[in-house]
Amino acid sequence: MLIAVTGASGRTGNHVVTELLQAGHTVRAVVRSEEKGAPLRARGAEVVLSDLTTDDPSAWLAGCDGLVHTAAASDPRPGASDAVDRVATLALVAAAGAVGVPRVVQVSSMYADRPDEGPEFLRDVLRAKAVSDAALAGSGLVWTIVRPGGLLDDQATGQVAAGRQLGSGRISRADVAAVCVACLAVPATERLAFDLTSGGQSISDALAGLAG
Repeated sequence: MLIAVTGASGRTGNHVVTELLQAGHTVRAVVRSEEKGAPLRARGAEVVLSDLTTDDPSAWLAGCDGLVHTAAASDPRPGASDAVDRVATLALVAAAGAVGVPRVVQVSSMYADRPDEGPEFLRDVLRAKAVSDAALAGSGLVWTIVRPGGLLDDQATGQVAAGRQLGSGRISRADVAAVCVACLAVPATERLAFDLTSGGQSISDALAGLAG
């Protein structure tokens, strides 16, 4: 399958690209500069230069079998987070609907479904993500929203906890990426939003358990 990945040069997106290539997918890696794209191209990804905050994503979404949206604001201040986590993501969801992308996996954040319960310094980000998550859920697309806890740069463990709503927790970006890629092929995750942390289940068992 041809899968587009936004934020492909980021710390989570980079892992998603790796997982997809290892699984035999064709990857369309969306980045903002050739400098960020060159290492991805060298690994076998097709690189698209695009700024989600200004460009129309319709052209590079056309023909894709799926989209994994990992791009997020690196600056948590309201203006920066709103531009990426709400405005750009709303445009991306609309474009995916317009060109008929069959499958979308969106990386959100734990507490995005209840922003006022999240850490105070992240609440503007969480509110922006809550809007874009709701837009994806109401889009008519076949979607999954993954809400990880605190993100770590540790190695993957392959052991996670997934649930409609979990308490606070942390998880490696590598494990988040593995879950996102697995969701593309697990019907139990379709039209479902869930929290994700490190845990005691294999990824396949954790995702299968979401069907209940």
